Amino acid sequence: MYKLIAIDIDGTLLKNDKTISSETFTSIQNARNKGVKIVLATGRPIQGLEKYSKQLGLTTNQDYGVSCSGALIHRLGTREVLFRSTLTYEDFQLLYNFSKRLGITLNALTDSLILTPSLNLTTQIESFLSNIPMKIVDFDTLPKTTIINRIVYINENEAFINHLHNVIKKINLSYTPVSEKNGNDNLSLSKDKLSKKIHENFTVLKPSSNTLEILSKDVNKGSSISFLAEILGIKQEEVIAIGDSGNDIDMIKYAGLGIAMGNAFPEIKEASDYITYTNEEDGVAHVIDKFILGEGEKEVI
Repeated sequence: MYKLIAIDIDGTLLKNDKTISSETFTSIQNARNKGVKIVLATGRPIQGLEKYSKQLGLTTNQDYGVSCSGALIHRLGTREVLFRSTLTYEDFQLLYNFSKRLGITLNALTDSLILTPSLNLTTQIESFLSNIPMKIVDFDTLPKTTIINRIVYINENEAFINHLHNVIKKINLSYTPVSEKNGNDNLSLSKDKLSKKIHENFTVLKPSSNTLEILSKDVNKGSSISFLAEILGIKQEEVIAIGDSGNDIDMIKYAGLGIAMGNAFPEIKEASDYITYTNEEDGVAHVIDKFILGEGEKEVI
């Protein structure tokens, strides 16, 4: 019997308009009524998780959230931190300097701000969706005491900017136009573009085509779900994980049942045990109905 379901937010729990469908909401409540622990696991900061945890009724100290792609685990009732892994100032300097070599921009997530050295669309969208203020700062003079949970490399080349404008329309964001260049049109931002030193000392994840998330070594959603399951006395084989992008792959590999959304990256589908419907087709609801409630036996292609 499955006792814990870890669910990614964007592209998984949420439809493209950033809402939870009534079908998904109902299935999650039915699973909770059967005693199944629901854990939202996201690349967003805790502020960006709480809107949806409250909608789902996950508001007590027996409810947990994994944020910043695994860098933080909170009790949702009080925001008590159960686990935290941050980047050092030396880490930040290395990563910032390498971003300049690539000709791209980046942002750094603290507990209360998203910091960026230049105005860019990606950070504006993240700030809006995660309900956390954005601040443009001089990264060359960033205080050494700044606590950074994770860094995101951003390559806003022409193609990605077109994609971001489509996202902005869907979420109805009032944004500040960007005039300066924040990308390298000759660069495909992939993990293999990073130095050996970065790969040896950090976790590198790919949540979208033109971004890379960088966290402390050996920190990811999978490690945090494992940590949480151990605290709760839940076995690995009793865990379901559902996701769609590169920062979900570790929890999908860890879980007793790893589920890829129908809209997931190819490598996520390849790593999964089962492929459900897309986020526009209530893929999360289908998983719960099939594997928890014993319904929804319709075949998924």
